[in-house]
Amino acid sequence: MNKSVNKGISVLLATAVLASPVMLEPKAAYALSIEDVSADSTRVDEETEYTIEFEINKDLSSGDSIFVRFPSDYSVDKKLKKSDVKLEDDDDDKISIDSVSVSKNVVEIEVDEKIKKGTVLTLTIDNITNPEDKGSYEIEVKTSAETSYKGEKITISKSSSSSSSSSSKGDFEASPSSKNAEDSISLTLGKFNLSSKSRLKEGKYIYVNFPSKDMLPKSISKSDVKVNGYKPDYVSILDSDSIRIEIPSGADGDSYIKLEFTSSAGIVNPSKPDKYYSFEIEYDSKEYKSKDVEITNTSNTPFTVSLSDSAAGARTSYTFDVDLSNKLGSNAEIEVEFPNGVTVPPVLTSNSVTVNGAQVTNVSVLGNKVYFRTPYGFTSTNRASIKFAFEGYLTTPRTAGTYTVTAKIDNKTYKSKEFQVSGVTPPVAVDNTLATVGLTRATASTPAGISIGIKAMGAPIVRNQGFIEVVLPVGFRVPAYLPANTVTVNGVAANFVGVRGQNLIIIPAQDIPAKTAAQVNIAETAGIVNPATPGVYSIGVYNSEERGLLFSRPATIVALNGVSFKQSVASFTKAGKTTGLAVAPYTVNGNTLMPTTFFRDALGFSISYTKTTAKVVSGNTVMQFKVGSNVATINGKNVTLPAAVQLKNNVPTLPLKTITERTGYKIIYVNGNYTVYK
Repeated sequence: MNKSVNKGISVLLATAVLASPVMLEPKAAYALSIEDVSADSTRVDEETEYTIEFEINKDLSSGDSIFVRFPSDYSVDKKLKKSDVKLEDDDDDKISIDSVSVSKNVVEIEVDEKIKKGTVLTLTIDNITNPEDKGSYEIEVKTSAETSYKGEKITISKSSSSSSSSSSKGDFEASPSSKNAEDSISLTLGKFNLSSKSRLKEGKYIYVNFPSKDMLPKSISKSDVKVNGYKPDYVSILDSDSIRIEIPSGADGDSYIKLEFTSSAGIVNPSKPDKYYSFEIEYDSKEYKSKDVEITNTSNTPFTVSLSDSAAGARTSYTFDVDLSNKLGSNAEIEVEFPNGVTVPPVLTSNSVTVNGAQVTNVSVLGNKVYFRTPYGFTSTNRASIKFAFEGYLTTPRTAGTYTVTAKIDNKTYKSKEFQVSGVTPPVAVDNTLATVGLTRATASTPAGISIGIKAMGAPIVRNQGFIEVVLPVGFRVPAYLPANTVTVNGVAANFVGVRGQNLIIIPAQDIPAKTAAQVNIAETAGIVNPATPGVYSIGVYNSEERGLLFSRPATIVALNGVSFKQSVASFTKAGKTTGLAVAPYTVNGNTLMPTTFFRDALGFSISYTKTTAKVVSGNTVMQFKVGSNVATINGKNVTLPAAVQLKNNVPTLPLKTITERTGYKIIYVNGNYTVYK
């Protein structure tokens, strides 16, 4: 299935030049050349991923395209996405892709950066289904710079069912140095003879498929691999369970394969014990399967977890000592997974985590997992004493019971013994039916503040420890970082604000007792932007001390032509443009009065006015007002106004609600911020 590099083109060209009596125009030297076409599976009717290596000999610019044409017998996913395609250069650097599209069986990949001629590209395309019939098929490639395709053939073999039955006994031995689950190992595959007439050829590839996706490191050095006793020219990891090895010159012509991986290659045994693990080696469109290998239980001894406070939901330190199968050194990666229900703050500082008393580096948090590395100069040891300090603000699970912690150290997993969390007084019942959520601006694609009125907490929130969580629906643009001073809780700036996707984690700087209200205000300067699409969006509110949703409230987003203004500010905003008003909006007995010009300039009504009268016309609705009177004439009928018309700066001011109700407009009001829309 896997073809070798086309090495003959330069030799043929040189021979042609020497034999010709005239100078040849070297057009062929500028043609694209395919070096290899391979697939994760070459079985018929199998959905798989294809890898194509080719060299371009003309520059590509941003916006240029690469075209891959599959034969009509193939099935190409018509909804192929950018995530299904990966493009890398010969330094294994990822090349940015702008778009991916499919027309018939041609995949077009538009690149988003310049690529120099002479670059060897590796292109992988997922969701390609092999033909139903076995045989030889040609995969073709060209770019925007070429007028014709170049192709390379690949052999599609028989179905997986017949293949597995014919090789059930295995073609070769697989010999790991240990059979304990998750142990780091050296590994020997083979020696075994190739099928008749097949020989290793320098520059061609051997593919090794591993039985489990948790065995391979991120990369393998060619110095840690041998092919028939020789170091290969190139080793690459194709995906989580397969690698590709380029055959060295020393093995050229051999009729057998023996692969050796040293212990420093980073390969580990599967994490789950099983009797039937096997390896597959593919070469020259032939597959060879190993005999079954048994992986036994891990030899790790469970470690003990110590808590400074074992009450449910309590702030606590975590300490545990792990006996390691391999020595732990500098810059080693460690992952600690806490049980569900443990509250891990969105940010942990390095001075809150130590290993053998040394402060760690590169601390990050993802859900209930914490990642960090041992520091530079760390003393090599077979024992790791890991401590999360009380100052880190971790808590125990909020429900009493038995729990475990898992530590992954240098790609090897260790599990703790069960530890006990005792009961705690459950939250009291509270009523948040009148709780509120409002946006300071309701227009689409507009920066907005958020006002959240929590009527009561069912459990106390401890300052600098517990948190209030606000969940914004998809559509809202949430910055990766919110300054703490842009968020207040009961009028006091938050101690910390963390962002987890669409969720805001707000840690207050003061205690909030149970059965107590909390007012959370997020300023417009925090950088949250309303969705671009008008509609009704639900905003949810949680806290760290109570299970489930406290409450959610709808927020209406209106089109950008909605009009926003504030009390006591002599201007309004429409479609992102701010326009001045002759008089700032103000209230009389709880009723908002607006200058007559607002209805013309903001809402597009026809108006006329003097110092004593005002007339507003919208469609068939005619409204007439008198300064000093609380009675207006609307379509010939007298209507009592909630507040009398007043004169400000020689402009009559009119009750907003009276006019909007009769012209089909609606009003959203949050903390002095108004949005009028239709």
